[in-house]
Amino acid sequence: MSPHAGSLPGHVPPARVIDLDVYNPSPELDDPAEAWAKLHDREEAILWTRGNGGHWIATRGSSIKAILEDHESFSSNVLMVPRERGLSNLLPTAADPPRHRPFRMLIQQALTPAAVRELEAGIREMSRSLIAGIAPRGRADFMADFASQLPTGVFLKLANLPVSDFPLLYGWMESVMRPDGSADQGELMQRFADYLLPILRERKANPGSDVMSAIATAVIDGQPISEDDAVNMATTLVLGGLDTVAALMSFAWDYLARDPDLQVLLVAHPERIRDAVEEVCRRFPVGTNTRVTARDTQIDGVTIKAGDLVTTPQILHALDPREYTDPMRFDIDRQTGGYSSFGHGVHRCPGSFLGKVELRIALEEWLAAIPSFRIAEGARVRVSPGVTAGIFSLPLSWQA
Repeated sequence: MSPHAGSLPGHVPPARVIDLDVYNPSPELDDPAEAWAKLHDREEAILWTRGNGGHWIATRGSSIKAILEDHESFSSNVLMVPRERGLSNLLPTAADPPRHRPFRMLIQQALTPAAVRELEAGIREMSRSLIAGIAPRGRADFMADFASQLPTGVFLKLANLPVSDFPLLYGWMESVMRPDGSADQGELMQRFADYLLPILRERKANPGSDVMSAIATAVIDGQPISEDDAVNMATTLVLGGLDTVAALMSFAWDYLARDPDLQVLLVAHPERIRDAVEEVCRRFPVGTNTRVTARDTQIDGVTIKAGDLVTTPQILHALDPREYTDPMRFDIDRQTGGYSSFGHGVHRCPGSFLGKVELRIALEEWLAAIPSFRIAEGARVRVSPGVTAGIFSLPLSWQA
């Protein structure tokens, strides 16, 4: 039985019930993709699991997309299962329109394509510096030596936070996004608040050009942003900035290390790296969204009652054979449009463009310096599950 099993509500058809922990669907497997793919053997577009207090799981690409696009029926006021772990204060992620819009616009202004392009030279310089430090060694733990450092460096520069604070922030983020029950959710949020509030107060008094200053000095609906809202916005940025891109990189390099032919192709034709980035985003989504149903809604002949929680594991869209031919196969010639990796609708990830740019530049610089690499001999590579999944130890080797 999955952890925190809940009782079965009367409106849930017994035929729709499964036992699955969406944050750890196959504890016995190194890669849960096969376990996820098996859900597509069923015909239903939505199922109920008793795990994590009991909730619905949207299993098809079409149902996932429909739920994420419909903020009026499926609210973001609860972001995780079980309900008590909901992270309901994060902004703008956990807010619905119209409250959501001004906070969303504030982040979007910091992450416009024009603003991201100004960061490209710095991202490239940081990538080259990290690679130069490890290329002569002939081996590295990709995650520790590169993937955790590049997006972190980019985010900390964007937020003007000290690099020395990374271990502290990363540890808190890990406890939130991959909870093991050892830390109370409220206590973790308070740690972020205690860290961020003095910084935001200082930036309000002495603003700079960084995103934390933009938050601290924001005007929302004609009024200065409250300290609580500013802390919640800053916490959202830290959680996203320290985790998502690194997790996406882990899957990209793990796959490439096992496909020498693709390495040869991308080295010979670096213009195809953009196509590879799109297929990485399609095939290896890292998140599981949660929504709380705002009003009774019909999906696939089943009534989803107001108050029910619904999860939308992004990987189920990626592996849906109704959406993609041979969906498990990685194919840079594939038409990838419509994937759910960055969400849909008003809550689509505002940092998706920056994430893709980081991934593209990192691939360009890595393959220019290390054109052939593989999984280190004897290494066991495991996917770490959670709200955000990833591979957090990836030993690689190459000819130095």
